[in-house]
Amino acid sequence: MNNFSLANSLSVSVRIYRALLVAYPKKFREHYETQLVQVFRDSFRDEYHHNGMPGVIDLWLHTFADLLVTALMERIMERSQYMFSPKVILWGGVAGVFGGLFWMLAGLSNSPVALVLALVLGLGGLASLYSRQAGQGGKLGLAGFTLGIIGTVLALAVLWWAFTSGLVANMKRDPASVAPWAFIYPLALVISGIGLTLLGLASWRAKTLHIWRGLPLGLGLLSIIYSLTIWLVGTVPLSQGRLPWDTWNFGFYVLYPAVHVLLGLGWMGLGTMLATEAEAQVAQPPPASA
Repeated sequence: MNNFSLANSLSVSVRIYRALLVAYPKKFREHYETQLVQVFRDSFRDEYHHNGMPGVIDLWLHTFADLLVTALMERIMERSQYMFSPKVILWGGVAGVFGGLFWMLAGLSNSPVALVLALVLGLGGLASLYSRQAGQGGKLGLAGFTLGIIGTVLALAVLWWAFTSGLVANMKRDPASVAPWAFIYPLALVISGIGLTLLGLASWRAKTLHIWRGLPLGLGLLSIIYSLTIWLVGTVPLSQGRLPWDTWNFGFYVLYPAVHVLLGLGWMGLGTMLATEAEAQVAQPPPASA
C-alpha cells in the first residue's frame, strides 16, 4: 500500500467524516470537531497500515454506528431544556392515560389501529416521564429516553411495513413468511421496554414521583415481559407454519389480552400521576451522572 493511496483515501474519508459531523448540534461541533477529526484521522492511518482496507471498512462501521447514537443523544440533550416544563409533563401524562386505554382495547379486540395509537401516545408518556426528572436523571435517564423512542419508532415502522406490503394479508396462505416480521417486532418492543426500565430506574433515583415511585420501573419490566409474550404467542407458531389462533392457544386467548390489560392499567396510572404532579418539584436530586 503506497503513501499516495493512503493520502488519497484519508483525504476522501476525512471529508466524508466532516460532512457527517453535521448530525451533531452546532455548539457541540464548535467545541469538539477538531478533536474528533484528529482522532478519526489517526485511527484511519493506524487501521490502514495494520489491516489494510478491511480494517478501514471496520473502522467506518464502528464510527458510523457511534456517530449515529451519540449525535442523537446530543440532539436530545440540546432540546431537553425545552422539555422540562409543566405543560410537556401534563400533556404527556394525558397522552399516557389515553395510551393505556388503547393498550387495553388492542388486547381485548386485537385491533391494529388501537395498537398503533397506543404506541404513538406512549411516546408522549415517555417524554413526560423524562421531563419530570427535570434533568436529574443523568445519562441513565437520557439513555432510557433514547432507547424508548428508538424501540417505539422501530415497532411502528415494522407495523407500517407489514400492513402496507401486504404481508399480513398473505399470512393465512403462508404463515412462515411473516416469521421475520414477527421476530423484529418483539425485538423493537424489547428495546422500548429496556428504555422504559432505565427511565424507571432514573426516576426512582431522582425521586421524581411522590407516590408509587416504582411504577415506571415496573411498567418497563412489564413491557419486556410483553415483548416476550408476543414472541411466544406469535413468532414461535408462525415460524412453525401455524397461525396463532387456529387452535386453542392459551397464550393468544388468555396471556396476550391479560398482559395488554396490565400494560393499559400501568400506563393509565403513570399518566395520571405525571399529569397531577406536573407542577411538583423533584424531591431530592441525585448526582447528575449515571
